[in-house]
Amino acid sequence: MPDTLASQDIKIVCYLSLDMNCAAPEIAAANFFWDKLSGGAIMLLDDYGFPGFEEQKHAFDKFADERSIEVLSSPTGQGIIMKP
Repeated sequence: MPDTLASQDIKIVCYLSLDMNCAAPEIAAANFFWDKLSGGAIMLLDDYGFPGFEEQKHAFDKFADERSIEVLSSPTGQGIIMKP
């Protein structure tokens, strides 16, 4: 995933949905896109709160802590991050 993204000329993103069912490439994509997200952009984490996907939750909680932001856990089990 990171190698593929690096080959793309992406300048700004206002909505990002991550659903790869695997924490490592999701975090790699989140790190790649973070500086490209516009202020107020939404990052939707598909498996954030679902049982069996605890690795994604822990990885994105760490991602959020490193940026002094929070992940909103939705009733559907998804996580939502809004870029400040």
